Amino acid sequence: MKRNSTKQYFVIALLLSFAIAITIHFPVVLEYFFRDEGGRDRHRFLMSFTHLGGHLFITYIVALLMFTLNFLILKPVETHGKLKLLNVFLAIILTVFSVYILNELLFSLQDMIDAEPRPRGRGRRDEFDYANFFVSGLVIGCVLIIRLIFQKQTISLENETLKREALQSQFESLKNQLSPHFLFNSLTALKMLIKEAPDTAQNYVNSLSKALRYTLKSNEKQLVPLREEMEFIESYLFLIRMRFGDNLSIITSINEDLLSHTLPPLTIQTLLENAIKHNEISKRNPLRINILTTENESLVIVNDIQKKITAEEGTGIGLINLAKQFQLLVNKEITIRMENNNFSVEVPLIRP
Repeated sequence: MKRNSTKQYFVIALLLSFAIAITIHFPVVLEYFFRDEGGRDRHRFLMSFTHLGGHLFITYIVALLMFTLNFLILKPVETHGKLKLLNVFLAIILTVFSVYILNELLFSLQDMIDAEPRPRGRGRRDEFDYANFFVSGLVIGCVLIIRLIFQKQTISLENETLKREALQSQFESLKNQLSPHFLFNSLTALKMLIKEAPDTAQNYVNSLSKALRYTLKSNEKQLVPLREEMEFIESYLFLIRMRFGDNLSIITSINEDLLSHTLPPLTIQTLLENAIKHNEISKRNPLRINILTTENESLVIVNDIQKKITAEEGTGIGLINLAKQFQLLVNKEITIRMENNNFSVEVPLIRP
């Protein structure tokens, strides 16, 4: 990606350098192409062409060298870093110094290519210096604009990537919810409840409906309030507890002041699925999961580590996609820890 951006930058620099050279010497270009050459001989015509070409070449070289210098200082293709004022100040100082040296070298070259030698007056030298300093100012402005354009393109591409990865993550969650295994367990539990506890069966159907509806609607949003996520989790946990009973213990401790903070949808469900999938849940070894918030405005899901005798294979795609969503959405990292026989995942909550 960076290599392609660098290539694009220098292609743009080549084109802009030519455009700047034409712009600076535009009156001379017009004079050359629209002047009356009726009484002039071929030799004089070629000398005029050499004079124009030489001036364009010198301005083009100055502009191209300044584009290269400011590429190294302002780094327009590094779109994630913040542009520091010190770098802009350094770019201006080094550009002025470099143009001053180039003027000393190139002024003599201009004398050599002039069709008609003219006196080396101070006014002519000042005109040459001012033109090149003006070119360098245009170049710095162009580099800053190019950086902004690259940043905008990068943000657009990352947003599109985020949408695709969010859809993939949500699709994986939806597959887990609608998998034959999940539906089989849900319908089996529902069948038993209809016979033994009709009132509970009705609550079970309501919770299943809410869980599936939230999962489907979550495709429309990138962030949801923690309050909505916890309401969904209540329905989801009702279904899970019907399967595991007292063997699964979920303890929540949520600061009400953080309920308006946001996070990607299905974040908590993904982490709960991860804990349930990789740990033994039985009467002999009940599993305890804590859902809590911290003072630094984060959400933490902690579970005991009690590996299954026959561990299920996992791709880890849930945690990977979750980490990518936080990185692209808010440029923050999730924290995964394994210590004191506990596995925990801490995710940052986003201020509304």
